[in-house]
Amino acid sequence: MQACAPDVVAALSDVPFTRPPYSQKRITKSLERSTAWLAEILRLQGDPDQDRLNVLVHLAGAHDARARQAFSEGLVEKMYGKDAELVVPLKTLDEGLSGYILDLAHLKASLAGSGTPDPHEVMFELCKASLTPLPVQKLRIAHTPTSPHEALRLIENVGIDLLDAPWAQQAADLGIALDFRFPVSPLIPELAQACSPPVQREGSGRDIGHNLFSSAYAHDHSRFASSFLDAAFTSRLPDGHEANSLVCTCMACSPTTTPECVAHSSVDSLGPANSPSPNLPYTRAYVHHLLHTHEMSSHTLLAMHNLTVVDRFFADIRKVLSEHNGKLRFQEAAKRFLEEYDERFVVFDEARAQWAKVERERGKGRLNRDKDSDVGVNAD
Repeated sequence: MQACAPDVVAALSDVPFTRPPYSQKRITKSLERSTAWLAEILRLQGDPDQDRLNVLVHLAGAHDARARQAFSEGLVEKMYGKDAELVVPLKTLDEGLSGYILDLAHLKASLAGSGTPDPHEVMFELCKASLTPLPVQKLRIAHTPTSPHEALRLIENVGIDLLDAPWAQQAADLGIALDFRFPVSPLIPELAQACSPPVQREGSGRDIGHNLFSSAYAHDHSRFASSFLDAAFTSRLPDGHEANSLVCTCMACSPTTTPECVAHSSVDSLGPANSPSPNLPYTRAYVHHLLHTHEMSSHTLLAMHNLTVVDRFFADIRKVLSEHNGKLRFQEAAKRFLEEYDERFVVFDEARAQWAKVERERGKGRLNRDKDSDVGVNAD
């Protein structure tokens, strides 16, 4: 580890991967192994006078709250005898740690197999059981939240500092362009430019994005997100206009062209010295076409856009929390977000079905696709 000089080291824990529920013996063994592996990593750091590595640990204990609490308490308890000699000059294992990791995917799998009636609420309680004995000043990371809704709940209820967002890339893979903001705030009507918002679900909220596989977008020539503007539009607004802060800066919504002309021949010098910047955004109809023709650039454009929306989502969360009465404002904004946007992810289910349909038809050719479609219509 010292030779590689990593910025962060994640100490692995012994995670049971058999079908839950797990026996008490298996959970106890998991805790013992996880603690031993962490102690070994701390021991291998070498000279105590050198700067120690930033070590993170996966919090063990599966779906047993007492086991999770016991593992965390073991991190902060003072060590004696041979255990203490292994990690000199540390008095506790926690002194060698920079933060803690919660693996939500395994935790949910454990709860699903244990027959828990409300897995989400129990998951939050298990996370709290792990984190309560530990100092709040250190980094708290949660892996694989399944939605922005869950991310907000983890921040509010558990006190998580850092999260990843696999659902954003998953949305891009399924042809979904994310379209949401935090806190929820509609665009000024005159700036909306006839850009339709996501579908409103009956008895629920709006989708968090647009399923661009849908034929509804075949002739939709607006930008990806109604919650943001594109740079080409705001470039016509005066400096200091409030709309300038609402731009989606991704290369799909606000593409730019370098003003430098790369000359590959003498003919190139006849072209314009400068290109207009920024350019018009890519449209929903264009990506709809790319998706149905199996063009990889569709997923590239969607990934750039979705990751930019997620980056803005977390930046706005930090902004709200940093304001006066930030905690109260965040709670109010989170409640409004949960009410506004559909958490059932119906748009993901629809996109997944249409993605599978397009994949099945791949390589058949237009005549065969049309023939299969006619057969389906006649059968109906």
